Amino acid sequence: MSMDEWLRKYPPENKDEGEGDEASRTHVSKRKLLKQSSQRSLDLHGLTAEEARCEVESFLRSSRKMGLRKVLIIHGKGYHSEGAPVLKKEVLRLLENSPIAGEFGTADRKEGGSGAVWVLLK
Repeated sequence: MSMDEWLRKYPPENKDEGEGDEASRTHVSKRKLLKQSSQRSLDLHGLTAEEARCEVESFLRSSRKMGLRKVLIIHGKGYHSEGAPVLKKEVLRLLENSPIAGEFGTADRKEGGSGAVWVLLK
C-alpha cells in the first residue's frame, strides 16, 4: 500500500478541532507564556532615567529581533531614590507607549516582585 493510500484509509487526526478560532488559540498560548519564566532580563539598577530609557528601548528591539516572547526588566524598588521611585515610573511609561511591548505586569516574587516587570513582546 502506498503512503497516499494509507493516508486516505487512516486520515490524520485534526488536533485543532474544537479549539475555536485563531484568537482563542492565541489566548491559550498567551496563558502558557504568562506562566513561563522570562527568556531574557535587563537590570537597570544604578542608571539615570535617561540612561534607563535608552537601555530599555534597545533591549526591547534586540529581544524582538532574537525572536523572544517574554522578557523581564528589573527597575528596582526605589529605595535609593529621593521621593517616589524614578525608574519604575519611567519603565512603565515607556512600556505603555512602546510599539514593541504588548502586555506587561509586576513580576513574580522569585523574579523581583514589585522591583521588576515582565513584558510580552508583540
